[in-house]
Amino acid sequence: PPTITCPGGVTVECIGDVPAADISLVTASDNCGTVTITFVSDVSDGNTCPEVITRTYEAEDDCGNTTTCTQTITIGDTTPPTITCPIGVTVECIGDVPAADISLVTATDNCGTVTITFVSDVSDGNTCPEVITRTYEAEDDCGNTTTCTQTITIGDTTPPTITCPVG
Repeated sequence: PPTITCPGGVTVECIGDVPAADISLVTASDNCGTVTITFVSDVSDGNTCPEVITRTYEAEDDCGNTTTCTQTITIGDTTPPTITCPIGVTVECIGDVPAADISLVTATDNCGTVTITFVSDVSDGNTCPEVITRTYEAEDDCGNTTTCTQTITIGDTTPPTITCPVG
């Protein structure tokens, strides 16, 4: 059979970054003539993060003798998503603090979908003003995460009213 050498393994971030099969990157030779190189298949290991694709090429000589080689392509997203929280707000009273709302948060990822969750509200423990730090998190399909915070300031600036007795 002919001899065959596949291209070296590669690692990419996203499925869209996987290079197309390219027989011009494969070298083959035979002791008795010409060799035809063909792309056979890409087979995924079925995993995600990382996913490993085994790409197989075949070399065939004029007499039908064949040899295959494989190239390993690893898809491993290591880039966390980007996230933007709502701008900070100032309210008068604790009852005016808006509810956490993930629809006000924007997030994107280099490789696919992002899940946004509300993490927590943490008070600084002060009064007048009290500052609440609201945290949201974005997570991509590979478990990479990024957080952002929104500052909510509770600062009562309205003086009380008083009514004195007449007399």
